[in-house]
Amino acid sequence: MKTKENLSIIKLIDNLYLILFATFPIALILGNFIINLYIFLFSISFLINFKENKIIFNNIFFYLIFFFFISLLINVFFSLHPENSFPRAIKVLFVILFIFEIRRLIQRYEANYLRNVYKSWFLIFLIISFDIIFELSFGHNLIGNKSYMSSRVASFFGDELVVGAFYHGFVLFFLSYLTLRKSKNYILILSIILVLLLSFLIGERSNFIKLFISVTIFTALVIQLNYKLKLFTASMIFMLLAVALNYSSSQYKDRFYSEVKDIISLDGYSTFIKKSQYGAHRDAAVKIFRENLFFGVGLKNFRNESGKKKYENNEFSKTKTRQSTHPHQIHHEFLSETGLFGYFSFLIFLFSSVYLSLKSYLKSKNIYQLSSIIFIITSVLPILPSGSFLSTYSSGIFWLNFAIMISYTKSKF
Repeated sequence: MKTKENLSIIKLIDNLYLILFATFPIALILGNFIINLYIFLFSISFLINFKENKIIFNNIFFYLIFFFFISLLINVFFSLHPENSFPRAIKVLFVILFIFEIRRLIQRYEANYLRNVYKSWFLIFLIISFDIIFELSFGHNLIGNKSYMSSRVASFFGDELVVGAFYHGFVLFFLSYLTLRKSKNYILILSIILVLLLSFLIGERSNFIKLFISVTIFTALVIQLNYKLKLFTASMIFMLLAVALNYSSSQYKDRFYSEVKDIISLDGYSTFIKKSQYGAHRDAAVKIFRENLFFGVGLKNFRNESGKKKYENNEFSKTKTRQSTHPHQIHHEFLSETGLFGYFSFLIFLFSSVYLSLKSYLKSKNIYQLSSIIFIITSVLPILPSGSFLSTYSSGIFWLNFAIMISYTKSKF
């Protein structure tokens, strides 16, 4: 039986980790070192609380993600450069501990403290939104950051133009908080319009599309508006986007109108791919996959392999600059680096986790869980460009949402 002193220590430690949980979005802003530090600290907390956490061995999600982890370790043995692949695979082990420590905190403190975590995320998202508006108005953000591209927003992320991914990762938690606070319909409508407009003006086309799909699904499933209000909201969104596009710079118009118009024309997509940087990355990834069908070239090895002369293809105008850290599309990344074995292992892990979480949501109707489910689905959409799945920043947002998705599920092995 625990003494009062021991209980107070445990409570203090958990309070510290709830603060870390609440400030995780700030870690994403501060950069890779801080993100990795947070994940490491949560891993330590998992081990400290192992007696409480050992129930994970009765949880099906543990076996699903451990199966994925083992598939990555197997990939290391077939990697062309194991010294690149091994650290990236091992990092997933820390991610597993991070996920299940988050799950412990959510299941233990959901009723009492967790609303403060989501309130913190809501406020951080508001600050980011205000900062985006400030930068769009004055050409620099609140701390003086400027984007090196006139059609993109930097916000607090500086030279890393990734605020669109952050916005996509937290927008549904923002709307969930407003919904659970029973906000008036006009506040919800204005918020939906604002986040969509800001996501568009950030200038990250792929993340805008993902966010647009996410918000549309969330609104349809959660926000109770009659058809007249939904029609009004949709009309306002398209009108404001049209106005924003009309008065934006020529680079905005090229990326969001001219290029899209060309893509949807007859044979337009094929032509666009052959002229774009993404097309050159994709072509290299496909060729690498075909030459390394079953196990790929190994995690974090696209950067080495894609520059080789044999992957040059003059049908693609950007083929000379095809070499990159990753192919900018999650499915091409897994196929080229992990082959069929790793790719199907990832799909089994992912779809099984989403399926079980959806079953749980249909029973509990927890909209924070729904928010994370929608994010997970939209973040792995095919065709649309994406960041590297296992990079620190992108995976930080993904695994946080994944942790929330499974934390409200009671599934056992």
